[in-house]
Amino acid sequence: MPDIDAWAGSTFPLGGWLDIDDAYDAARLISDKSTSIIVVRSGVELDAQTVRVEALGRPRPYLTEAGETAHADVVIIGYKGHPTIDDTDLQRGDRFAVGGQGYEIVMVAPGLEHSLQAYAKVRS
Repeated sequence: MPDIDAWAGSTFPLGGWLDIDDAYDAARLISDKSTSIIVVRSGVELDAQTVRVEALGRPRPYLTEAGETAHADVVIIGYKGHPTIDDTDLQRGDRFAVGGQGYEIVMVAPGLEHSLQAYAKVRS
């Protein structure tokens, strides 16, 4: 139930006013367009995980370990911090396929508390 006293106190973000955990918001976002992926890490398949895979409007630049600029083609949104759903397990270098297209994780966004966000490039 929304709390008007919290809203009147200029609470930010609105999740504090609505008494909704941000991890639930991420779960709703994922469930709206979920995809099951099987990640291959160091040649070993991990258990299937449910994520949301969204194409970026244009490739997003990122800095490689060698200091070169490369581009990511998709963002993957996964679970983190949800009380009843296991955290998504993605690491740099992981590979998976969706719809016959292969992807490789190039970066996992650090410091997020309520969702996992990773960027991947298309593998040709």
